[in-house]
Amino acid sequence: VSDWAYVSPEQTGRMNRQADHRTDFYSLGVLLYRLLTGRLPFEADDPLEWVHCHLARTPVPPHGLVPELPQVVSDLVLKLLAKTPEERYQSATGLQADLEQCLACWHETGAIAPFALGTRDVADRFRLPPRLYGRERETAALLAVFEAVAATGVPRMVTVVGYSGVGKSALIQTLHQPVVARGGYFLAGKFDQYQRDIPYATLAQAFDGLVRQLLGESEAAIGQWRQALHEALEPNAQLLVRLIPRLELIIGPQPPVPELPPQQAQGRFQLVFRRFLGVFATQEHPLVLFLDDLQWVDAGTLALLVDLALDPDVHHLLLVGAYRDNEVGGSHPLMRGLEAIRQAGGTTQSIALASLALEDVARLAAEALHCPPAVAEPLAQLVWDKTGGNPFFTRQFLVTLAEEKLLQFDAGHGGWRWNLPRIQAKGFTDNIADLMVAKLARLPPQTQAALARFACLGNAADAATLGIALEQSTDTVHTWLQAAEQAGLVCRQEDSYAFLHDRVQEAAYALCPAAERAHMHLAIGRLLLAHLGAEAVAERIFEVVGQFNRGSDGIESQEERERIAELNLLAGQRAKEGAAYASALTYFAAATSLLARDRWERRYPLSFAIELASAECEFLTGDPARAEARLAGLVPRVADLVDLAAVASLRLQIFIALAQPERVIEVTIGYLRRVGITWSAHPAEEEVLHEYESLLERIGERPIEDFLALPPMTDPIAAATMNV
Repeated sequence: VSDWAYVSPEQTGRMNRQADHRTDFYSLGVLLYRLLTGRLPFEADDPLEWVHCHLARTPVPPHGLVPELPQVVSDLVLKLLAKTPEERYQSATGLQADLEQCLACWHETGAIAPFALGTRDVADRFRLPPRLYGRERETAALLAVFEAVAATGVPRMVTVVGYSGVGKSALIQTLHQPVVARGGYFLAGKFDQYQRDIPYATLAQAFDGLVRQLLGESEAAIGQWRQALHEALEPNAQLLVRLIPRLELIIGPQPPVPELPPQQAQGRFQLVFRRFLGVFATQEHPLVLFLDDLQWVDAGTLALLVDLALDPDVHHLLLVGAYRDNEVGGSHPLMRGLEAIRQAGGTTQSIALASLALEDVARLAAEALHCPPAVAEPLAQLVWDKTGGNPFFTRQFLVTLAEEKLLQFDAGHGGWRWNLPRIQAKGFTDNIADLMVAKLARLPPQTQAALARFACLGNAADAATLGIALEQSTDTVHTWLQAAEQAGLVCRQEDSYAFLHDRVQEAAYALCPAAERAHMHLAIGRLLLAHLGAEAVAERIFEVVGQFNRGSDGIESQEERERIAELNLLAGQRAKEGAAYASALTYFAAATSLLARDRWERRYPLSFAIELASAECEFLTGDPARAEARLAGLVPRVADLVDLAAVASLRLQIFIALAQPERVIEVTIGYLRRVGITWSAHPAEEEVLHEYESLLERIGERPIEDFLALPPMTDPIAAATMNV
């Protein structure tokens, strides 16, 4: 930003609004304020303070600084400086009319008498008001929960439920401005129906946005964050860097984290994440974490959310989740997670959204068309009949009418006109999916191609990744997506894009015929693998592997299939390190499916690593019987004693957990027999004495301190490979 003094609230990136021509009116307001008063509306020393000024502070009225300034001129400047674009002038014509009236009064009387501003300010561009209709009670309830969290520090969880398009995300986004105005942080992430197995991806998306904000602060402020993060995360900061790579730009490179057994690793990850969260969620900066589309939540993230909702060390945190309740039954993991929170005494609240009433649609249409509600009511009735009051469908339908020139601005009458019989004769679909497909079909071919590949990547992507997937420069990506952005189908923030809604992503994905989608995913996977360096591939392993797995049927070369199996093993190991065991199993299963029937002869180390890791994750996800069956089948295939020790060690863990000491003895004796030690399962006293004597003879005269000084064996598999 070249000059923060002239930046509009929506240009700060903290308002969740797209900038349009009305942002120039705000900048003009700053300029006029300075011309009339000799000073800026606000003064600040750094970007963060400027953001707060533009979002939350109200400028002193110009006539309060210059008393001789006419009141109406002062009001005109303040209208230009309104925080939301809807409160400013909507057209240059309306602004010009008021300025000309001021000038005419001055020439005629030498003074400017008060008059109503904006009477001729009718927008000649069709634009839907961003505010919500029919959601006053729900908005108030959500804001009340946030105020309670901010005031008491007690964390709470709120879920907003309803059908697709009913406005769950829009309702939650109303918190954004109040949170920022209070000095808090509003973070948002969205689960992807096509990427359900990527562990913690939505949390990474949300906190990457926070790190971006921090990087925009002054060097002194970044230094303070660096110090606070070091104190909270050391020596395990690498766990968070792996989750949020951009964090390394603040805290620098971090050492590897120590190895721990899986059960302890899960607890460590949750502890480190809580400490990370605690750096930001404070009394001065209450934090709202909004996670959209929880019906597609991964198991690892769900477990972490339950932990955050219940841990007594978490404060000033509001967790807000949205999900489609018609897609979530009582047995869904999300329902079990929410019930676990309630059973443990956590605070949860649910807000259910229904479709809009006819009067709400009429108010929306009236404000969009700048006419009385009674005039808009016949059109609203037609729209309501077509959309059933679904807010997303309603808005898209109105936009489509404008695009089809069925809503037109009449400059002569200074208002909007429409013809109901023509609209009815058009025969629009009453299905939102078909409407989205038709809307996309009107875009240029290159824009459609870009959106189809974009949909393959997920609900959001940066321009550089889109450039790789499209084999085009980032400038070309921006050019191709411009039409989609202008049509309101995607949102751009800096060099990243996001689909407006799941329905848009689904329609974009449908642009590619079902029979060709696997080929498209495979092509994207190959492009990512070819253009990203080894380090970047490892960093973005889930993204790369996800493309290959959805296109794996098209891989004919066994060498390539084995290479992708290796990548799946790496993805599974990364998921396991993050305690996302269910996701890890998915990647291990994909790796196995890519290998040939003679995999044990062709790729023994790879096959063994996949099988052992799969068994471990099956055990950790509560299926010890399946894990033991896998391990028992693995024993005959083991090629050396080191691998055999790893299998035996994991089997021992399982049988100890199941309280089956006889099986513990059986596995132990079986392993010892393979290494040349024959023990009886039920030894006589003479045999026991003989073994003690043998052991003492081998120890000799070494003091007991030598054995106490040995490093602890935290990894049972490593411990099993040590010689006695």
